Amino acid sequence: MTSLPQTQVFPTSLEEMEGLLHALEASADSVLAFDGQNFRDHEAQLFLESSAVQFLATWTGSLNGRLRISPRENEPPVDALKRMSDTLPGALIGMLDEQAWIEMPKAALAKFKDAFFKQQRSWPDLDAQDQAALICQDNIPAGIGLPPQLYPAAKAGAVADRDHFRLLVDQLIASVTDEANIRGAISSRREQLTTILHELFKNTHDHARLTTDGKPLSFSIRGTYARFYSSAQLEYTGAAPQKDEQGRDILSGLDQAERFASYFTRDRVQQHNRLIQAEERQFLGLLELSVFDTGPGFAATYLKKKFGGASVQQQFEAVLGCFATGRSTTGDESRGYGLWKVLRDLRELKGFIRVRTNKVHVYRDFAWYENMFLQEKKGGATAPEERMMDWRRGITRRITEGYPDMQGAHVAVLIPLGEHL
Repeated sequence: MTSLPQTQVFPTSLEEMEGLLHALEASADSVLAFDGQNFRDHEAQLFLESSAVQFLATWTGSLNGRLRISPRENEPPVDALKRMSDTLPGALIGMLDEQAWIEMPKAALAKFKDAFFKQQRSWPDLDAQDQAALICQDNIPAGIGLPPQLYPAAKAGAVADRDHFRLLVDQLIASVTDEANIRGAISSRREQLTTILHELFKNTHDHARLTTDGKPLSFSIRGTYARFYSSAQLEYTGAAPQKDEQGRDILSGLDQAERFASYFTRDRVQQHNRLIQAEERQFLGLLELSVFDTGPGFAATYLKKKFGGASVQQQFEAVLGCFATGRSTTGDESRGYGLWKVLRDLRELKGFIRVRTNKVHVYRDFAWYENMFLQEKKGGATAPEERMMDWRRGITRRITEGYPDMQGAHVAVLIPLGEHL
């Protein structure tokens, strides 16, 4: 007798995503049940929604897991898909083919996809929400799958220029936070945010649409994502820390992104050799800008034919190579500075970056570690070294073994908004 597939609940934390991928690697057949309301109940957790794209691509692509959603009584399948699409993973599941599904007609998926991309062309609307996303699907005609906000000419080879991205940054921010933040906390940061988003998205265009040997991917999703987390939503990161034997703070139960947020939500922080009292600070919240793709991943793109036999440490060093000043994996010597610019601008913004790709999970925190790993540049300028920290071990030159192999890449940054931070 054939056993029924094991059904898993859609993860609601980064840790659960990693754990489910480990579990599926050892399972012959698994189904993921997506509940839009349950996901929305947890979506204020840092990076949860934007990370779900890479997780779903790995689940259904690399590991051949499948999906299920439960339509309401007398609800057509296409309406069930539309109901899920108010979240980023809910939109993505409608773009998968029927092989990834349990009981989802091909016609319903085609109808949903057509309606989604037509609606996306009219973004942004006038109503501010917590999140905003733009999705590219490369394996369908460019006039349908490439949103004009990112590809104004609707051509696969023409990413929007920097001036266009400056407008896009304004639109993304206006979609996720109120006008007061745009005028005040964000107005002085527009140029850095434009550089960050533009360079990261161009990287997906250069490296994420093809296999490492230059062939078009049979399924390719790329995009941008923005979200605003208010200071009230982040209050859980402000719990009083424990002390270790040397008197240093131990922030138990927080991942690295939450620990970063705690720098701004705690009662006081050390800044410029003095304590900034809570009443002096005006912390409004954190702005997330993410770029995601389902391509080969940073390490695979960098190592190419050497990737198959590469150790986790070699993958880690390959990711660092992608950040190295003056290096380019496209063969164009005028390029290769983009991701370094991201680190430079993040330091100026006291920001945070997380990179998850292949078997590498790293971050850089410019709040707690603003002046760590710096280097002197020509002309005496100080800039960040092209170095990242391990998600589990923190400051180390050796990556943690055991991260599941993630398809594609997810690069997410957090920018604190407010005054006297």
